[in-house]
Amino acid sequence: MLKRPRTITAAAKKQDKPKLKPQKARKIIRRFHVLQKNKAAILRILHLPESNYKSNLGKAYTEQYEQFKLTKKVELFRFDDSTPRDELAGILGRIDKEIELRGGLHIYQMASTMGQASERGGDSSKKLVEWYKELGRKATRSLEIGCLCPTNNISTSGLFGDVIRIDLNSQSPKILQQDFMERPLPESDDDKFNVISCSLVLNFVPTAEQRGQMLRRFTEFLLPPTSGNHSSVFMVLPLPCVANSRYMSRQLFLQIMGQLGFSVVKSHEANKVAYWLFDWSGKVNERISKMKKKEILTGASRNNFYISL
Repeated sequence: MLKRPRTITAAAKKQDKPKLKPQKARKIIRRFHVLQKNKAAILRILHLPESNYKSNLGKAYTEQYEQFKLTKKVELFRFDDSTPRDELAGILGRIDKEIELRGGLHIYQMASTMGQASERGGDSSKKLVEWYKELGRKATRSLEIGCLCPTNNISTSGLFGDVIRIDLNSQSPKILQQDFMERPLPESDDDKFNVISCSLVLNFVPTAEQRGQMLRRFTEFLLPPTSGNHSSVFMVLPLPCVANSRYMSRQLFLQIMGQLGFSVVKSHEANKVAYWLFDWSGKVNERISKMKKKEILTGASRNNFYISL
């Protein structure tokens, strides 16, 4: 039997779509989170800005950066506020080189995109679409933070009006390359949104304080709710953030959101991911009570996810 001839363009198209097995994609994402988290912590200790720090670290940074090589056994970083500056600079050099050798943000993003592939049951926004249909809602303007694909369910459902998509490392001309924390504050209601989607982004923010700042900032970008028009936040987090953290529980997360004027409308927990739809009251608690960080669950297998307001 004659085989169908293969064209050059067909071969190119096949090569343009690299594939990662789900397990490998998860490993890449987890490791990248660890590297970024430790990098942010070191820069905080050293009081250095993330945008321009390398010139301030000297020989200790350069030597470790140049000498680092990837091995099968990943490095566990151990340091605190009392760690000498040169040692911190060396650790930072190894972190930066490992990020580079692993392909940088581009590879992390590719792994995240693979994880959202429809054939793997990805695209968390389908849960938002499902809930909006159940509630009989529609939005006129929506903001999707950390958008990986401009043709996901938010964009194709017709329920969310004008969708503005942003991401730190845009891979499409339809996605604006932007850090939400640096997005200019709205000058009028015309720059605000009915819905903000934040799927698997908050857990990637390096510190508990920055996570709290991000949640506060949501309220500055939401339209004031009116009769029949809701202002909502769709939040997705890895389930261990609220189910296996030393310092964070499901109840505490809802309390933190409540301080900012959010009440939960819908929620769902899958095997590894938790989803919430919050409605905003239009007001932030004027006197946010300080919640002391305390250990809720003990054990070596717990993570340290926490949010501080």
